[in-house]
Amino acid sequence: MKKFELYWKDLNIGSIVERNWDMRSSGDISYKFDYLAESSENEHMADYIKFSIEDSILLGEGVEDDDLYSAQAEKEKKFLDLIIDTKTDWYIINEKGEKKIILCPIFHEDDVITWMTDPEYFNFVLF
Repeated sequence: MKKFELYWKDLNIGSIVERNWDMRSSGDISYKFDYLAESSENEHMADYIKFSIEDSILLGEGVEDDDLYSAQAEKEKKFLDLIIDTKTDWYIINEKGEKKIILCPIFHEDDVITWMTDPEYFNFVLF
């Protein structure tokens, strides 16, 4: 089991224990802040995590409602700065302190997360 710290820019989102690896990795996350709190100091990120969980549930259930998809797409626009970032804002750091750039992760219910290495940045980078 590999362990990582997940970051967006300088914000430590949480600690990850990788459970599965394929084209995408997945595992369990322990958050560094309470994203469910009504007023989080990281409110924008907390709202994104809640949105991502909601979206992954809908996709997992196979919902085929055009109005619901439109509503989700409209909500998603608020988070484009997190989803489509500068290609280096999301990253993980392994136990050796090595940094690896990833694409925007997907958060799921029950503290599960899925992420994928950014194909432009395959190698770990030392600070």
